[in-house]
Amino acid sequence: MNYRPVTLALLVPWLFVVVARAASATADTPWSVDGRYAPAWWQTSICLPDDWQKTLVSKEGSLLYDYPGNYSGFGTRITAGWTEPGRWVGQELVAPRVPVVRTLVVVGGVEVVEEGFAVTPPRARLGDAGSRAAAPVPRHDGLLLQVRNRGDRPAELTPTLTIESRAPLLADPARRRVTVGTNTVVDCPIAWVRARTNAGGLVLEFPRLRLAPGGQATLAYGVGRGTGPRAFPRTVAEARRARRQAERYWRHLDLPYGHLEVPDAGIQARLDSSIRNIYQAREIKQGLPAFQVGPTCYRGLWVVDGSFLLEAMTFLGRTNETRAGIAYLLSFQRPDGGFMLIDGHWKETGIALWALTRHARLTGDPGWLRTVWLRVERGVAFIRHLRTLPPADAPNAGLIPDGFSDGGLAERVPEYTNVYWTLAGLRAAVEAARWLGETTQAEAWQRDYDDFLAAFRRAAQRDLRTDPHGNRYLPIRMRYDPAIPPQKAQWGFLHALYPGEVFAPDDALVRGNMAMLRAVELEGLVQDTGWLKNGIWTYFGSFYAHAWLWLGEGDKAARTLVAFANHTSPLLVWREEQMPVGQGAAFVGDMPHNWASAEFIRLVRHCLALERGGELHLFEGLPAAWVHPGAVLQMRDIQTDFGPLTLSLRVSGDGRTATLRLRPPRRSPPARLLVHLDHWSGQTGTLALPTQGPVVRQFTLSR
Repeated sequence: MNYRPVTLALLVPWLFVVVARAASATADTPWSVDGRYAPAWWQTSICLPDDWQKTLVSKEGSLLYDYPGNYSGFGTRITAGWTEPGRWVGQELVAPRVPVVRTLVVVGGVEVVEEGFAVTPPRARLGDAGSRAAAPVPRHDGLLLQVRNRGDRPAELTPTLTIESRAPLLADPARRRVTVGTNTVVDCPIAWVRARTNAGGLVLEFPRLRLAPGGQATLAYGVGRGTGPRAFPRTVAEARRARRQAERYWRHLDLPYGHLEVPDAGIQARLDSSIRNIYQAREIKQGLPAFQVGPTCYRGLWVVDGSFLLEAMTFLGRTNETRAGIAYLLSFQRPDGGFMLIDGHWKETGIALWALTRHARLTGDPGWLRTVWLRVERGVAFIRHLRTLPPADAPNAGLIPDGFSDGGLAERVPEYTNVYWTLAGLRAAVEAARWLGETTQAEAWQRDYDDFLAAFRRAAQRDLRTDPHGNRYLPIRMRYDPAIPPQKAQWGFLHALYPGEVFAPDDALVRGNMAMLRAVELEGLVQDTGWLKNGIWTYFGSFYAHAWLWLGEGDKAARTLVAFANHTSPLLVWREEQMPVGQGAAFVGDMPHNWASAEFIRLVRHCLALERGGELHLFEGLPAAWVHPGAVLQMRDIQTDFGPLTLSLRVSGDGRTATLRLRPPRRSPPARLLVHLDHWSGQTGTLALPTQGPVVRQFTLSR
C-alpha cells in the first residue's frame, strides 16, 4: 500500500472528533497538550488485561504478532489494503479507555476507516484472557473496514489482505482460511478471488468493490491465536457484533479510573490510557500478577521499572494486586540476599528495599512489613558484603563493585548509578527500621549508611567535572571519558534525589547536576540521556520533573509534565526513546512503554499531593492552566503515607474564586498539611490547613 502522509486538515468531521475537539480547546501555548512531539512511527496494544497474546497495531493499521522479526519488528504482520494507492491520513482510539484503533486511509475519493480490536469475553472481568504461563487459550482479533465513497462519481477498488510471516503459510480457499505456522489462523467472511506471493508472504485479493457516490461497504477479517481457534468472523455481521461488544467490555471494565480527575482533557486522556496499558502489559505468573513494562522487548519483570509500576497502582487503591506484585518481586531474591536480574545491576537490591518499604508505608501496614522483614535484613547484609568487594586501590573502594549503569552506558565499570540506588535503598531500610521500633538495628544500619555516604562524598569530590556551560557536575562513570555527554545515564542521580532523598536540596552537587541537565533541554525534556544518540528518553522527563518538584520548583515540574505528555503518539502511549521532531525515525525500546505510564500517573499525583517527611504538601506542581473558569480537579482515595486522601478544587464560572474541599488522611494524620499557592492562585507562599476533619477553603484568584 502506497501510504503518503497528509495533514490532519483533511480529516473528515465524522471520524476524528476527539482530535478536532482537543485542538479547538487548547491554544498553541506551553500548556497545550497536543502531541506536538509525537514519535515518527508508533504501535499500540489492543490486547485484553493480563492477556497472554500481546497484539499490537502499527501506525499503518497492521496487526503485529510474534516479536521479534523483520516485519515492523515482528515475525508476523497482517495488513488490510487495496490494489490502488492510498494515503494514510491519521489514527486514533475510540476513547482513552477503549483500545479499538481507528486508522483513516483515503483511496482516490473513497475513505476507509479500519478498526483493529481484540474480541472480548461477554463480561468485563480481569483475567478472562488467560495467562502466558498457562496453555494459550484461543484468542481472536478483528479488522473491520468501513468504506465510503465521498466523491460525486462512482468508484471502484479492490480489497487485499497481506499476510507476512517467518512461519509457513497455508492457504485453504474452501474454508476461506490461511494457516500461519502452528498457532495462528486468518479467516475471511468472503472468498478471495486470487492469491499471490510476495517477498514476505501472501497477498489475497477479494472481489472488486463498486461504489456509487455516497455508497458504502463493510469488510472484515479475523485472526485466531492459540490452541484450536474457531473460525472468526463467519460473517461481517458477526465482526460488527464483536466490535460493539469490545467497546462495551472496555467501557465497563473495573480498572482504577476516577481516582485522579484533572481539568485538562489531554492530561486526563493520558492518565486513563496509562492505567489501561499497565493492565494490558500485565500477566499472571506463578499465580501472581507480574506488572510488566511492555509487550515486546520488555515483556517481563524489571526490578526498577516494576517497582514504580507497583507504586503507581498502589496510589490508585489496588493494594491487594500490588502486594501480590511485591510477592512476585520478592520471589527473585537470591540466597545471598541480593536482587540482580540484570548482570551488573547491583542497584536492584536497593531498589527492591525501597519498593517493599514504600509499599508498607503507603498501605500503613507495619504488620505486613514484619512478615517480610527477614528479606530486608538479608538485603542490607548483601549491601554490606558488596562494599567489601572493590579493591582498596580501586576508584570505587568502599562503594559498589564495577557495574552496569544502563541508560545509555553498557560496560561494567566503576560508576555511580549502582551507588546512588544502593544508598537510597539502605536509607529506606533505616527509616523502615525506625518505623517498626527496631532502634538497635536502625542505629547500626545508620552507621553503615553514614560510612557509605562518606565514601561516596570522597569519590564524588575527586570525580567532579565542568560541563561546556561552566556547571560543576558529577559524571556517572568514575573514570572520566570526554566522549560521554555529561547528561548520559543521570537517571540514577535524579532517583537518588527523589524518591531516594539521599541529598539535601541545597547540596552543591545537586545544584551543579541540575544546572548541567537544564542546559541541554530540548522539546521541554533533556536530550541525549539514554541509548539513542541525540535522542529523547521520554519518561526521563518524569525523573527530571520529580527532581525539580522536590527542589521546590513546582512550576518547572508542571511544565515538564506537559512536555512529557506531548511526547505520546496519537494513541496516547510512549516509546522509550525517540528522535526529536524532524531528526529522523530512529527509536529504542518498547512501545507502549509502561514505566512511562507509571511515571505519568506518579508525576500527576505528586504535583498535586507530595509527602515531605511528616508533612503533606498540596498543589506544589499544580499547572496554572488547570485553574480556569469552571475547572474541577478531584482526587479520590489516593493512597498516601498518612492514609487515603480525598479532595476537590472547583473554580467558579467567572474564574474569580476556587473552593477547596478536603478530607485529610485519617489513618496517621500528617504533622502539617500545606497548600502551595504559587503559580496558580496569583498569591504566594503556603497555607496551613487543619489535619483532621472536613476542610473547606475558598481562594480569591488574581491574575
